[in-house]
Amino acid sequence: MILRAIHLENFGLYAGRQTLDLVPRGRSVVLVGGRNGAGKTTLLEAVRLALYGRRALGYRVAQSEYELYLRRRIHVGGDEPCTEASVGLEFDYAEGHERNRYVVTRRWTAKANQVAEVLHLEKDGAPVTSVPREEWHSFLHELIPPGVSQLFFFDGEKIAEIAHDGPDEGLGEAVRGLLGIELVDRLQTDLGLYLARHAKGADRAAAERYEQCVRELVACDEDCQRLSDDVDELRSVHAGHERRVQNVRQRFVSEGGDAAGQRISLEATRAEVRGQIGRRETELKELAGGLLPFAMAPRLVKRFADALHEAGDPGAEVALAVLRQRMLEWKATAEPTREAAWKKAHWDDLDRFLNTEGASKVGAELSWLEPGERRSLMARLEEVRGKTSERARLLASDLSAMTNRLRDLEAELQRASGQGTDSVLEELNEAQIQLSAAEAQLKARQEDLRHAEYRRSTLQREKRKLEEAQVEARDAAGRVSLAQRVGSVLQRYEEQLLDLKLAQLKAAFVERFNHLVRKDNFVADVRIDRATFDTVLIDADGRELHKSSLSAGEKQVYATAMLWALAHTSGRELPMIIDTPLARLDSEHRTALVERYFPAASHQVIVLSTDTEVDSELLDRLMPNVSHSYHLDYDHDRRATSVRPGYFGDTDGSHDALQQA
Repeated sequence: MILRAIHLENFGLYAGRQTLDLVPRGRSVVLVGGRNGAGKTTLLEAVRLALYGRRALGYRVAQSEYELYLRRRIHVGGDEPCTEASVGLEFDYAEGHERNRYVVTRRWTAKANQVAEVLHLEKDGAPVTSVPREEWHSFLHELIPPGVSQLFFFDGEKIAEIAHDGPDEGLGEAVRGLLGIELVDRLQTDLGLYLARHAKGADRAAAERYEQCVRELVACDEDCQRLSDDVDELRSVHAGHERRVQNVRQRFVSEGGDAAGQRISLEATRAEVRGQIGRRETELKELAGGLLPFAMAPRLVKRFADALHEAGDPGAEVALAVLRQRMLEWKATAEPTREAAWKKAHWDDLDRFLNTEGASKVGAELSWLEPGERRSLMARLEEVRGKTSERARLLASDLSAMTNRLRDLEAELQRASGQGTDSVLEELNEAQIQLSAAEAQLKARQEDLRHAEYRRSTLQREKRKLEEAQVEARDAAGRVSLAQRVGSVLQRYEEQLLDLKLAQLKAAFVERFNHLVRKDNFVADVRIDRATFDTVLIDADGRELHKSSLSAGEKQVYATAMLWALAHTSGRELPMIIDTPLARLDSEHRTALVERYFPAASHQVIVLSTDTEVDSELLDRLMPNVSHSYHLDYDHDRRATSVRPGYFGDTDGSHDALQQA
């Protein structure tokens, strides 16, 4: 696939009609430069919108939300308000041995409370007729699946998502989607449904449960996809608020002097204290889910321990009976001689005591426990009375102290806020409030996603068990028997295919990671769990290198190499669009990506960068691989961006394909 051009008309910051020619001219890289807020991400947004329409915003976005989005993306910077906008994409796509040229244009008009959208799709200069117009959306999705495009058209946030220290969420989905394994799952599901519909007698209940399980799984997949899209969108919003807070904070530092410096120091301390509080709360929750509840009932624990101890001494009851018999003999014979004057009330008290002691032997109820089990229970009870209680007290004390410390810091921050830079400080406070709200919303949606993924995992396990039960059944004949054998073969095929593809992915990743990190044999192998897709790097000496042990730059390189390896292993010939790829890297790793990744990532690589990412030094290194470049020039007075040839004013006269209306 080759992206030939992007057409924008009154879209976002772009006023009028503008076109970027993207056809590589002997070199693979097309460089687009623009400062923050000039419209680089808008270009990536336009590509996704042209191809996927409403699906570009998420899996389950309501039509009303989509129309509101389209209305807001109409340019508003001119003297006269615009009511119409469009995005278009022209590209070549090879099908079999034939290359076809497609032009997709998405135009919309806002009138009153309605937004009317029109999709136009051409193939080789004529409207597509082989597919009904109402199915053009689906045709584009099949041509370039949205899930695949996310790994070819991505921004720095995608790299950050893969580079984080937690599990590789989404890597499994990417592997199964990119490498075609989901097709095998679909075939197995279809076979399971076929077997379910042909089941008879006692198997009918299991068959009905299987069909219900499939329906629930489809609904759960939709929920997971929707929540995943929501999480991605909220991550983007959260990142935007983070950037705003950072920008305002920089202004505050430059304008506020010592007060601003003091505030930043206090904020750093507050963030550290909040992190400590979060870690101790997590540990306290883990204790609460374990032995801590027993520590809240020390008398009950003691009684249980005594009962266990007594259950381990089967001679206790015999000793008690002997004692009672000896007491009766002593009462009858007075031997040995009693010095005190024992009355009937004394003997009655002693008898009641022995009766009560005998009745309290609840340990007999636990005599069925094996000695090893009793020892294990005793050890856990000792842990409750010892370490667990003490640890809980320490955690509670730490939490109380840290909460007081946090309250003091908040007060100090409030006092530091009163020293100058009032307007900037007010803006900073507002940005931080918005950031906190976005963070809370993101965490809540991530929690919803985890619950949905757990539900999906549970349904998948149940579905697999039902499929295995169906495959193992041998009483069916004819086509049912054949379907069972095919299902068994498909299951083995999926396992072998996954092993093969993971082996290819690992080899591709190791090669690319070492190539980018500029350390020969820094990583000798990588282990990818075939169930969870968690990754562990292996060095030349066979030692494990967990992702969390890598430097910040190496984590970014890890994410870039993984995306590169996935794209390579997928076998799809798609161009790369990379938005702000170097923002989180140091100079050494930036140089590595410029020299080793951009020129080789794909046959066409469109890099959207600021002048601080690809600066003059890196530009000199990249230029031998640059076909041509553009500069996004934002005019504050017009509130509009114009596309000009050259990278930040370096016009070389080679951009004759640039058109501007």
